[in-house]
Amino acid sequence: MEPPSCELERRQRFRSGLVLGCVLVVFLGLAYRVAYVSTVLAPDLTRLADEQQRGHQTIPARRGLVFDARGRIVAGSKPVYSVCGDPVIVRAALEESGQSLPDLARQLATILHVDAGFVEDRIRTHANRRFCWLKRHVSDVEADAIRDAAPAGIGLRQEIQRTYPMGSRMAHVIGLVGIDGNGLEGIEQSFDSHLRGRPGRTVAFYDARRRPIAGVREGSEPPIDGGHVVLTLDAVIQETAEDQLVHQIQQYNAESGVALVMDPRTGEILAMACWPTYDPNDPSTSSPETRRNRAITDPIEPGSTFKPFVASGALQFGVINRTEIINCGDGTMTVNGRVLTDTHPSGPCTLMDIIVHSSNIGMGHLGLRLGNERLVEIVSAFGFGRPTGIEIAGEAAGSIPSPATWSRLTSTSVPMGYEIAVTPLQLATGYCALVNGGQLLKPRLIKAVLDSGGAVIESYDKPVVVQRVLPEEIARYMQETVLVAVVKRGGTDGMRDKLDMYEYQMLGKTGTSKLACRNRPGYEPGAYLSSFVGAAPAEEPRAVALVMIRRPQGAVYFGRQVAAPAVKEILFSTLSYMGVPGRGTIQAGL
Repeated sequence: MEPPSCELERRQRFRSGLVLGCVLVVFLGLAYRVAYVSTVLAPDLTRLADEQQRGHQTIPARRGLVFDARGRIVAGSKPVYSVCGDPVIVRAALEESGQSLPDLARQLATILHVDAGFVEDRIRTHANRRFCWLKRHVSDVEADAIRDAAPAGIGLRQEIQRTYPMGSRMAHVIGLVGIDGNGLEGIEQSFDSHLRGRPGRTVAFYDARRRPIAGVREGSEPPIDGGHVVLTLDAVIQETAEDQLVHQIQQYNAESGVALVMDPRTGEILAMACWPTYDPNDPSTSSPETRRNRAITDPIEPGSTFKPFVASGALQFGVINRTEIINCGDGTMTVNGRVLTDTHPSGPCTLMDIIVHSSNIGMGHLGLRLGNERLVEIVSAFGFGRPTGIEIAGEAAGSIPSPATWSRLTSTSVPMGYEIAVTPLQLATGYCALVNGGQLLKPRLIKAVLDSGGAVIESYDKPVVVQRVLPEEIARYMQETVLVAVVKRGGTDGMRDKLDMYEYQMLGKTGTSKLACRNRPGYEPGAYLSSFVGAAPAEEPRAVALVMIRRPQGAVYFGRQVAAPAVKEILFSTLSYMGVPGRGTIQAGL
């Protein structure tokens, strides 16, 4: 039998071996775990660490500027902060502090002046994500308050905000950008890729509260700022056109209106105004209906403003000469089985008389003499029925009825400006051809495209001639004789006085067309489009101006009364501003 001391010693060796074995097993397990973590799990753990400690920060590019024709900034950009959050960090911080999400939401809502429920919902619905916006483009006061409060997981990110110094001026041409800086309408949309530039980025390290660690940066890619665009529009002429348009619309309690000013020598658009309008600095208060550029999107039946095109074509095709007399009855006559009436009855008329008195009967005779094929040829030559190619999206082509579908009435309707649809821009462009010697020019809104440093990439300083539409002799006759006579002889003595400009002789043509019913065939009783297209000085026009006013209310609705006074004021202001010598200055020897 073994002595007790030997038994005790054996048990102690066993226990020591067992402990040593357990330690060895644990050590081997730890060693295996370390090896497993450092090999198998290493990529995933490294990725998680990078996500928690490192992040990419976007460096916004500055959107390019939009200038008017004289270098005034009409669309610019400024840096602004937006408030964002990391919901994962927010949730961990709330658990650590014991604060509830509704309490944090109320705190942020008070600072940002938003609904607390919105803030709570944004964080809750993005609970498993590392980023969400809480408010875009905050004020400096709100940004400072967020910095002072420093809630865990809530921070600021710098963005670029678009600004429009002229407010609603030029809104339908310039357009606007969305909250993310994407061009949505107008020039902002058409030249978005040029204006927006390319954002840069940098890699930043963050602490446990997801705050950037100052001074710790890795490789970065600098942003490339956007290029610039120079418009043909002039802010001063635009302001005059808008003010005169609004004045007439308000005076006659009208529904809407359009005003255009063009340089007939170059095709440059100097002003393009629509009403109602909107402020692109606050687009949320406007509707798509308000933002629509009616000058290019809304074809209309032009009425009597269309008559000079057909009359000039009749001269060109030789179906009438300047002295031939046409019997226009005494205000009513049956032409091709259709009873035509004139607002201002007249008897025997020359071609000039037909245009001066705006005789529907006379135009009906000209249409029948020309025939459908030549009518289509004349209308198409002046650019009607196809887009002008203006540099902003949304332009309508208008419509010319196919000769195969013309009825026996169409050949008398088209010369009066009915059964055809044209846009205000097409009509103004056509008048430029009438007064510039007979050349149809492509209308232009862009004067130059610049790079981000201001160097010229493309310059559009030469007129683009689409085609010659009239011999120069006929165009000169229409310009200097017929359309001048409309202003001098047309209408009542009182209206002629109102259209007289001592400094410049104006030429032009009125139009008062019926408006088609919206939901059924025919024309709406008492609904009119009042128009006037004018140019000055008559001997060498430097500006063409168009004003159209839709649905003037009351007994006064003729284009000469409603639209022509605005054209007169726009032309006088434009020519004076451009320094065009008037008759008074010429007599003074200046």
